[in-house]
Amino acid sequence: MDTNELLALLVRHRRELRQWLDEDQYRHFLAMTERLREVGDDPERAGMAVMAIVRSLWPVPDEAGVLAELLHADRRSIATATTVPAPEAVLAALEELYAAPAAGEAERPGATGADRAGRLDPVAADPAHSGPVDSGSVDSGSVDPVAAVLAAARRRLLAVPCRAAAPAGSTAAGEGPADVIVLADPRDGPRSPDFQFDPDTGRPRDIVVRINRILLADRDPWGAADWWLGRNSWLGGPPASLLGRVPDDRLADAALALVEEGGR
Repeated sequence: MDTNELLALLVRHRRELRQWLDEDQYRHFLAMTERLREVGDDPERAGMAVMAIVRSLWPVPDEAGVLAELLHADRRSIATATTVPAPEAVLAALEELYAAPAAGEAERPGATGADRAGRLDPVAADPAHSGPVDSGSVDSGSVDPVAAVLAAARRRLLAVPCRAAAPAGSTAAGEGPADVIVLADPRDGPRSPDFQFDPDTGRPRDIVVRINRILLADRDPWGAADWWLGRNSWLGGPPASLLGRVPDDRLADAALALVEEGGR
């Protein structure tokens, strides 16, 4: 199944996806699908984006037919078949996925992704916005649905304990560009999530550096942070919360599963 076929499958089952995924899970799924807009002409990045989409669908039940078969398939074969989708194909699929009705809702004729985005996250595309929103003052037709979901995901990641990013070349910055995740906070500047550092020495944890390199944290810091801070069904919880509680090699295996096989 190539990438365009996957998008068509997701669109075809968009109503069922809204039934199987709760609001947070559906937001996460949309954010992972959004990554396909950022791959350019790089098939490797396209493959990683497809694996992230597949992993975001872990709540889909076993009785979900073709979708369930995809989730249980050999992830390596999916990655091998991955192609770089046309930007217009990704945009068209996202439009349909945003317009999919939630449980108990009817899909309005002519509904657009922007209309539905206000229901998912009625915040203008401003990643720095973190205060309360007066939904009556938001013109949903002017909201970029993709930017709204992406901004919500980034606010979630920046909400964890963070510190100012260490200067390049310092001990806390690690030895290579992928060693430590650095997130661009529009309000406070470059920030690094605290879980990456040994609380006694302040140095990056060895296992964190090892996994950040696997996840190419310098190229996709938001994706790497999402892996560390999101639920992982292989491990039974967010990997960052399991540091020191499960063997380092098990954490590394879970990261490799995402990159090499799309670990679920």
